[in-house]
Order: sequence, then structure tokens, then C-alpha cells
Amino acid sequence: TKGFSIESCRSMVNLMDKDGNGKLGLVEFNVLWNRIRNYLSIFRKFDLDKSGSISAYELRLALEAAGYRLNKRLHELLITRYAEPDLALDFDSFVCCLVRLETMF
Repeated sequence: TKGFSIESCRSMVNLMDKDGNGKLGLVEFNVLWNRIRNYLSIFRKFDLDKSGSISAYELRLALEAAGYRLNKRLHELLITRYAEPDLALDFDSFVCCLVRLETMF
């Protein structure tokens, strides 16, 4: 991948920064790193055509594998927010989506 966008990095730090200092300590970073590895495993499993992006349909399957059962409307909102015009999400967008869901739940 091209790496993570500034938006994704900020979201990840906000999610993991338990002490509120705006930084990740070693323990916080370790937890984040393990989550990213888990997200990558899920992403690769559901990138059925190995294109480096997942479709809206593949996203639904990936989110369920990550433990999120969402209604159709919420799934459509996530696609609208995170997908490209061709309705595909790259890994960066997928991580950003999962981080936001985890923050909400």
C-alpha cells in the first residue's frame, strides 16, 4: 500500500491514546500494531480478486468477520464515506472505517 493517510493516523492515535496525551506509548502502539495486523488479515481474506481493494460486497463480509453486523443503511453510509467512486476501498480506507466503527462501539 501507499501507507496510511493523515486522517487514518489521527483516527488510530485517537482510538488508542488511553492517557490522552496525543501520543502512543509502547503498550498502546503494540495493541494498535496487533489490530492492524488483524485488519490486514481480514482485508486479504476478503479481497477475493486480490486487486488490493475490496468491493462494497466484500466490505460487508469483511465487517462481519471483524464482528460488526450492520444494517443495510449503515453499510451504505460507510460505502458513501469511505469508498472510491468505483465503490472500492483500499486498505487505508478499510482501516479508517474499522477504527471509526470501533470508536463508536
